[in-house]
Amino acid sequence: MPASYRSQEAVDFHLQPKPDGVWESQVTVRSTRAARMYEPGIWITRVSPTPLLMVVALNDTLTPTDLALAAYERALEPKRLQLVPGGHFGPYTTQFDRASTAALAWFREHLA
Repeated sequence: MPASYRSQEAVDFHLQPKPDGVWESQVTVRSTRAARMYEPGIWITRVSPTPLLMVVALNDTLTPTDLALAAYERALEPKRLQLVPGGHFGPYTTQFDRASTAALAWFREHLA
């Protein structure tokens, strides 16, 4: 994984110790090519009328915050934005409670 994502934040996340059998950090060469070509922002206006929740880290350098916020502005309703402090992996680690609470509320609202 460090060969695919070279930012220190990504390297630290993917190389952190994990209990056996929980998660294996591997990626195929084909997947890395697909990831480099992945540009979800160009499709953002086509998401509607499906409800959209974006959880955006304020200091994300892997998925730059400014690009995520620009995509959110282009998105159509219904949409909601949850900002969290920290970097790219914050919603999965230090900000998990905030991110998951927002997601749970969103799912309850739109899937109930």
